[in-house]
Amino acid sequence: MLDTNARTLSGKRALVTGGSRGIGKAIALDFAREGADVAITYLSSEKEAIEVSGAIKALGRRSILCRADVSQKSQVSPMIDLVREHMGRIDILVNNAGLSRGMDIFELSEDVWDLIVDVNMKGTYLVTQPVAQSMVKRQSGVIINMSSIAGMVGETSIGFALHYNAAKQGIVAMTRTMANAFSPHIRVNAIAPGVILTDFHVTAGGSMEKVQKRIQDVPLRRGGTAEEVARVATFLASDDASYITGQTIVVDGGLGMP
Repeated sequence: MLDTNARTLSGKRALVTGGSRGIGKAIALDFAREGADVAITYLSSEKEAIEVSGAIKALGRRSILCRADVSQKSQVSPMIDLVREHMGRIDILVNNAGLSRGMDIFELSEDVWDLIVDVNMKGTYLVTQPVAQSMVKRQSGVIINMSSIAGMVGETSIGFALHYNAAKQGIVAMTRTMANAFSPHIRVNAIAPGVILTDFHVTAGGSMEKVQKRIQDVPLRRGGTAEEVARVATFLASDDASYITGQTIVVDGGLGMP
């Protein structure tokens, strides 16, 4: 008889970077609801991080907070050590921490390019490297990287964003490379959200008015929710996705269709 109370991530221990707000928060909470202990990282949103961690504990799961800039190895290494000290191991890694800053191509400065590419791409590499090494030794683990439909269609809700789009498409390539490098025991996939109604997307889009205008291009005629993205992450982290690796799952309401 099917156990309807079974949780898909029971006994798992997860690390979600950028887990204090938006999509990261939704993923962390959904993982906890499905039975996982969850560590989250944050950089500036300490109050929100404390609230998310408290909500995870209220669900009966363990949770710890780590303040870290994922683009700085000097901060990533002690962060990973802290998570391992409190949780023992990391079964699931979600590289969600990201940053966007709209800027016209002809006004794009080298400093802004470096900032966006470092947080989105370099951060994914810096966090993945030590976590994946342990996963490979244990011959078990799941890694989920956060890309974006912007990296595939070459535009965002604010028009062209060369630095952000390049970084997010780069994560697609990194995901495929990691999936091959860490096979056969580690699965690595990416998620590419479209217009998701979070503070992050509104800020990146410049205003809610611009985001709403972009939504008119979405075949489903609405923006997505962080929870809808989180359910995809939970699926990819679970054994239900045991034969899926190296893929980028698009969650965009049809926005990126040819």
